[in-house]
Amino acid sequence: MMSLCLIILSVSDWMAFFGRFHPLLVHLPIGFLMLIALIEVLRLLGKLSVSAEVIRIALFVSALSATFACVAGYFLSLEGGYNEEILDEHKWQGIGLATFCWVALIAQNQWLTKKIKFTKFIYLPALTLATLLTFVAGHHGGNLTHGETYLTENTPPPFRNWLGMPDKIIDKQTNEKAIAQLANVNEAMVYQDIIHPIFKQKCEQCHNAGKMKGNLRMDEMALLQKGGKNGVIFKANNVEESEFIKRILLPDNDEHHMPPKGKNQISENELSLMKWWVEQGATFDKKVSQLSVGEPIKPILATLGGGMGVAVLATNATVKQDRFDLENKLLTQEVSTIDAGISDEIKESGALILPFAQNNNYVEISYINNAKLTDKEAIVLAKAPEQTIWLKLSNTQITDKTLEEVAKLKYLTRLHLEKTKITDNGLNQLKTLQNLEYLNLIGTSITDAGLKNLTAIKSLKKIYVWQTKVTQTGADDLKKTLPNLIIDLGISELQVAAFLKVKSEEKSDDLYKKK
Repeated sequence: MMSLCLIILSVSDWMAFFGRFHPLLVHLPIGFLMLIALIEVLRLLGKLSVSAEVIRIALFVSALSATFACVAGYFLSLEGGYNEEILDEHKWQGIGLATFCWVALIAQNQWLTKKIKFTKFIYLPALTLATLLTFVAGHHGGNLTHGETYLTENTPPPFRNWLGMPDKIIDKQTNEKAIAQLANVNEAMVYQDIIHPIFKQKCEQCHNAGKMKGNLRMDEMALLQKGGKNGVIFKANNVEESEFIKRILLPDNDEHHMPPKGKNQISENELSLMKWWVEQGATFDKKVSQLSVGEPIKPILATLGGGMGVAVLATNATVKQDRFDLENKLLTQEVSTIDAGISDEIKESGALILPFAQNNNYVEISYINNAKLTDKEAIVLAKAPEQTIWLKLSNTQITDKTLEEVAKLKYLTRLHLEKTKITDNGLNQLKTLQNLEYLNLIGTSITDAGLKNLTAIKSLKKIYVWQTKVTQTGADDLKKTLPNLIIDLGISELQVAAFLKVKSEEKSDDLYKKK
C-alpha cells in the first residue's frame, strides 16, 4: 500500500510539473495557425505563392503542439481552483482545435487527395474552424487565468454602450469616491479602502470567480471570510495563526509562497497594513478612527492620504502606545533636528526619512525602496547618530561592514536586518547599542554562535530568527542570560515537513477523487 501511495504521489508530481508548461505550449499552435491563415488568404487573393510542403510542415507543428498543449492543460486542471463551467468549455475547445488541425493536415495529404477526391474540400473549413477555436479557447483561457472581466473591464465608453455594458462613468465616480474617502485617512473604511485594494491587486488574479486556487475566492467579502479548502485564511487578533500571512512570509522559492514567485509581490508596507488589520480584529465595517493606530503604522497610513501628514493621524483618540519601554523614555528627551545637508546625503543613498512621532526630532530611516544598497552607500548612516531611533535595512546588499556604522547609532531601538548578508561576526559589533529592544534577523546566515554575541545587549526584548541556522538550544541559551527576551524561531523544519506532508496527502486525495 505504501509503495502504491508513493507511485501515485510521484505520478502526481510529474503531472503537476508538465501541467505548468501549458501556457508555453499553447502559444505554438496559435502562432502557426495565424501564419497559415494569413498565407491562405494571400494565396486566394493571388498575392503569394507558397509550397504545399511548407503548409504541411506548419500544420504538423500546429497539430502536434496543440495536442501536447491539451495534455498539459489537463494536467494543469488537476490542480483545481478553476471555474468548472469555463474550464470544461475551454477543454473541449482545445480538443476541437487540435482535432481540426489534424483534419486539415490529413486533407493536405497528396496520396489521400488522389484516392479520395472530396478530401481537398475539407481543408479550408477545417483550417477555418481551427482558427476560430483559437480565439474562443484563448478567450476562455484568459478568463480562467485573469477572471471573467479581464478582457472587457477597460472597454472604452462608446463600445460599452453598444454592447450594453455599464457605463464607465459609474466606475469613475466610484473611484473618485474612494479617493475622497482617503483624503481623510481617519474616515477611511479599513477593509474596503485599505486592505481590499491590496487583495485586488496582488491576490485576486488567482482567487476570483473564474479561478479559485485552493477553492479560495478573495473578490467577495463573504467568500474571503469563508476561506478555502484548508479553512479560514485569517484569525482575528492573531497574526501568527493567520494562514495568508504565513504564506506571504514563506521564502519566495517555496511552492506555497503567496503570491507565487514571478507575480507582483506584497510590499513591506502592505504586509504591515495587513498585519495591523488582523491584529485589530480583521474587521470589515470599521474606520481607521475606530481602531488603535500604533507608531509603526502611522507613517504608512499617512502615505495613503494624498499628502496628509502623520500629525493628522495623531489626532486619533484611540492611538495604541505599543512602544517598548526605552522608546517611550527616549521620546521624553529633546534631540536636535538632522542637519539639512546630512538629511540630503541620506536620502541620496536611497533612504526614506520618516518622522517617528509628534513633537520630537527622532526619525525612522528605511531602505525599503533601495534593495541595491551596499556598504559603500550605507556609510552615511552614522551621520545621524542621535536622531535615528528605527532603522530598516531589510533585503539590501549590506554586510558586516555596515554594522560598524549601525553601531554608532546610540539611540537605536529597532533594527531590521532580515534577508541581508550579515554574519555572526557582524552581530558582535552591535553590543554598543544599549537601547536596542527589537532585532529582526529573518533569512540571514546567523547561527547559535551569533546569538551569543547579543548577550551584552541587556535592553533586548524581541528577536526574530526565522529561516536562519539558529536552533532551539541556541535560543534557550540566550534566554538564560536575557530571561525576558522573546525569541521567535518561526516555523521549524519539523513543522514545515508536517505541512508539506499534509499538502502531499491532499494532492493524492484530490487525484484519487478525480480518478
